[in-house]
Amino acid sequence: MVKYKSVVCFVVFIFIFSQFIDACFAADRATTDEALVDAESDLVSAYVTVGEAEQVGANVSELLVKLKSAGDLLADAYNVYRQGDYDKACSYAMNCSYGVNGIASEATGLKSDAEASYSERLFVTAAVSSVGLSLLFVLSLFGWRFLKKRYLQGILKMKPEVRKTE
Repeated sequence: MVKYKSVVCFVVFIFIFSQFIDACFAADRATTDEALVDAESDLVSAYVTVGEAEQVGANVSELLVKLKSAGDLLADAYNVYRQGDYDKACSYAMNCSYGVNGIASEATGLKSDAEASYSERLFVTAAVSSVGLSLLFVLSLFGWRFLKKRYLQGILKMKPEVRKTE
């Protein structure tokens, strides 16, 4: 009987403890507001960084998918917040912040890669253009000399006709 009482006491203790554990870790309105503001600012800064990377020509399609997912989480957080469920709203907001955490660094890396690729393409284009212009100049000099020589030979082969007028 003593063993039965101790088991019952233990089960009652676990039940009561489980009821209070949510209250210990529950997010209040102020914490949720702060988490939502942080998540929104993280998302905005990630969008700005990805936009800058896209402007220099980086392929950011994968990052945009991640940003859309994080934006959906933030929208869900605001919807749940309006319903008064601060725990879920705080959780969604923290997941949004966690989701965009590495996006800014990835976008910065893609931006630097795109800038390096652009400068390399610019150098190659300038080098090929200068070589092409040099060849065009040299070939046009030889072409001019050839055409001039041929024109003069054609003129020298002409025989003037003399007409007598009476």
